[in-house]
Amino acid sequence: MNILKGITNNYINLTSIIITLVTIGLITVITIIAYGLESHLNDDSPFYLKFSTHLVEGAILASSMIILQQTFHMLSNGTVNSGWLYANAQLTILLYAMYLLRNKITLLINLLMPFAYHQSSNIERLGSNRWPFFLVSYIFLVIIIFYIYWRTDSLKDSTIKYLILQILYGIGWWILLWVDHSFSIYNILNMLVVFVIYMAIIRYGCKLIPETTFKRGYNE
Repeated sequence: MNILKGITNNYINLTSIIITLVTIGLITVITIIAYGLESHLNDDSPFYLKFSTHLVEGAILASSMIILQQTFHMLSNGTVNSGWLYANAQLTILLYAMYLLRNKITLLINLLMPFAYHQSSNIERLGSNRWPFFLVSYIFLVIIIFYIYWRTDSLKDSTIKYLILQILYGIGWWILLWVDHSFSIYNILNMLVVFVIYMAIIRYGCKLIPETTFKRGYNE
C-alpha cells in the first residue's frame, strides 16, 4: 500500500501525464516509421540498404531520447519527482526498441546510454566508494541487454521471462542512477513498479500488432 500511495502522490499530476503522453506518442512514431522502413527489407536486400535502414531507426531512437529530455526540462526544470518518471519513460523506449527493432544500432545505443544520459559525465563517481556498484551494475546490464537481443522472440512468447528480464533491466539501470542521485531503496522500488506497469501496457499494445508487421533477421 505504501508503494502504491507513493506512486499516486508523486505521479498523478499534469507533468506526469504530459510525459506519459509524449512517451506514448514517441513509441507510436517509432513503430510506424520502423514498420515503413522494415517493410522494404527482405533476406536478399543489399547490405547498404539494411545498414542505412537500421541507421535511420537508431537516429529515431536517439532523437526520442533527446525529445524526452527536453520535454522533461521544459516542464519541471529538473525536479526530482518528475525526474524519476522521465527516467522510466526513457527506459521504456530503450527496452521497447530492443524488442521491436533488434538491430545492432539499437543494441549499441542501449550499451552506450549509461555513459550518455543526463549527468553521466559526472566524474566524481570515480572518486566515490560507489563506483564499484556502477561497474558491477553496468556489466550486469550489458549481460541483460545481450540476452534480450539474442532471445527476443522467445521472451515475447513467455510472459514470465518477459517480466523477469524487464525487472532485471530496470534494476540494472536504477542502480546506475542511484550511484549519481542517491535515490532511496523505497523510491527505486516505486520506480520499478511504474516501469513494470509501463512495459505491461506496451506489451499489450505489441500483441495487437500482427506477427508479420516486422521482419526479423536483417541485422547488419
